[in-house]
Amino acid sequence: MMKMLGLKRIVDEKVDKTVDMASDVVNCLLDTTYKGGLFSMIIVTIVWVSIFLYIAFYYAYMPSLMFSRPVHMQFKSCYSNKGLCDYPSAHVQLTKNHQLLMIGQKYKITVYVELPESPVNEDIGMFMLCVRLSDKYGYLVSSSCRSSRLKYKSQFYRVIHTLFMVPFYLTGLSAEKQLIQLEMYTDFEEDQLHPVTDIYFEMLNHDIQIYSAKLNIVANLGGLRYLMFHWPIVSACLGIGSNLLFVFFIFSMSWRHIYGPEVFRNDQNDFLDRSERLDEFDSEDESEVSDDLCKKDFLPFRFSSSSLMIPEQ
Repeated sequence: MMKMLGLKRIVDEKVDKTVDMASDVVNCLLDTTYKGGLFSMIIVTIVWVSIFLYIAFYYAYMPSLMFSRPVHMQFKSCYSNKGLCDYPSAHVQLTKNHQLLMIGQKYKITVYVELPESPVNEDIGMFMLCVRLSDKYGYLVSSSCRSSRLKYKSQFYRVIHTLFMVPFYLTGLSAEKQLIQLEMYTDFEEDQLHPVTDIYFEMLNHDIQIYSAKLNIVANLGGLRYLMFHWPIVSACLGIGSNLLFVFFIFSMSWRHIYGPEVFRNDQNDFLDRSERLDEFDSEDESEVSDDLCKKDFLPFRFSSSSLMIPEQ
């Protein structure tokens, strides 16, 4: 009977140990899966935050590359004779309230004037175009004037060119006109106190004939802006990589600051709990072993604390 009880106790201990080991393995797997999923979510979040930061920096730092506006010339006609009584002029409003050009960025302002190759324009020769930049309150920010004329063509060149272009002229695919480019500003920089909102044009000639005109404002990129525009992939990789390092460093420091001492304290508490459990388990085993030995008559009697503390007579 005693042997059966001993075997049952051994079997129960083996089963308990197996169950404990299985539960430990399952808990370890669950903990590893949880930590892996949490780490993956954190890495994905850091990557997306880095990409978003680079995109936000790109749109905040990079200016619009080009602005284009049509220029509609106006004039007053004369009643006494043919022609114009004043200079052809135009007003172009870039923006009403918000600032269009970026502070600290240099721009090239160019006016394209389309002129017919008419005898009148040939006789005029040189002409002058003036531009005035002002803010929304009418303050004159800057002014500039440029001169130009139609490109000279000899009579022989005209005949050869006309004979070659006759099919295109007859079908309307081309016309006898020239596009004159007038660079009004090479490196114009916006004034922070007086942002440009309106541009006024004036052609200083009464008899000039104009087909159309157009205003182009192009940003002269330099430095980091030049690299970000002309090498976007390399700049994006470097920018996102820098953001990854920065965000990961901040996250790791925050994680250690918030959860570091608590995790260390929990590890110490777990170690203390395990040691206490082992002590309890050893004490229980010793008491059980002593009981078994007493039952099997290996010891004449059971030792107790009271018997051990009695001094010799």
